Amino acid sequence: MRIGVLASVGHMVDSFFSDIIASWTNAGHEVLVAAGTGTSDGSGHVIEGLTRRPGPGAVRAWSGLSSWAHEEKLDVVLTNTATASALARTARLTIPVVYFCHGLHWNEGRGASDRIWQLAERVLLLKTSGVITINSDDHAWFSGRIPEDRILRLPTGVGLRPESYPRIAPPSAEGGSERTVMRLAWIGEFSTRKRPHLALDVADYLRKEGVDFTLQMVGEGSLLDSVNAAISRRGLEKHVAAEGTGNTAQVLADSHALIHTSAWEGLPRVMMEALAVGRRTYAFDVKGVRDIPQAVLFPEREPRALAGQLATDWRAGRLLQPIAFDPATLDVFRSAEAIRVFLEETVSASAKVHRMPSPVETEPARSQTAYETT
Repeated sequence: MRIGVLASVGHMVDSFFSDIIASWTNAGHEVLVAAGTGTSDGSGHVIEGLTRRPGPGAVRAWSGLSSWAHEEKLDVVLTNTATASALARTARLTIPVVYFCHGLHWNEGRGASDRIWQLAERVLLLKTSGVITINSDDHAWFSGRIPEDRILRLPTGVGLRPESYPRIAPPSAEGGSERTVMRLAWIGEFSTRKRPHLALDVADYLRKEGVDFTLQMVGEGSLLDSVNAAISRRGLEKHVAAEGTGNTAQVLADSHALIHTSAWEGLPRVMMEALAVGRRTYAFDVKGVRDIPQAVLFPEREPRALAGQLATDWRAGRLLQPIAFDPATLDVFRSAEAIRVFLEETVSASAKVHRMPSPVETEPARSQTAYETT
């Protein structure tokens, strides 16, 4: 099988699909990658006009996608990210297109803008051979609109390599047996959807609770400067540091718990990384987040409640106990195998639909008419 993997930017393939592609290659399949920008190893095909956001380059992208699929003799295209998936499903390709949905772009789906996204996705489903989904809410939405056998649910998303996130006991309390400083982590993009300022609200409430703590915020994004300004304005410099990128595995290993503040998620990878290391996550009860095992959830935008539970669990010593979880269930190669089988089944089903049965196969007992023999 010749599998095309398509994303809006090459970085997406580098970040999430390298191990999966290696697994498929080892299984005997050929994998061809394309995106709007190049991949780190330079092997990906660049589709001109394909960007993160819809724009005037769509016509060029349609042409480029068709040429890529035809020239590479692809059997199926696996597409992810919103713009790339929309273009692939409207490019009139003659092969199956499977949409790997990292998260439908709404939480509860009740707002006006949410309904626009939903309408667009309903139309695109008419051109979708299969859907891979990674959280229960998105799965429920797709289930009401396409047959269940065309949906694959991956409860651990693309997965990860457990060995890259060694399971380590939480940091020992400083000064021997006496617990003195609670170490927290926030890891993600400093963006509107990730809501990093809510982590500062949690920090404010913890300070009011009289808890001695540190919060390390790791990541990049447009709100990083704003967060640092707020740290200074609130007088949180002693407790909170937001210094940009860092080693996620090490930050988690050095922490007692993870705080997660997103408005919604597909399936938050960082929370799975915390599971692998053995750390609890304290988060708001939103789409995607609620599917992570053992997450401690709170009503939307209730940082006070989150901080209060953190303080209670810290004083009770719970954060010094690693959670019981088998990291092997998160293995990326389990996800790779499930996707490979789904793609094979999708290609097989498409071939059956497009194969024209002969008259003998469809009506073996019927004699030909004079019209049919002329």
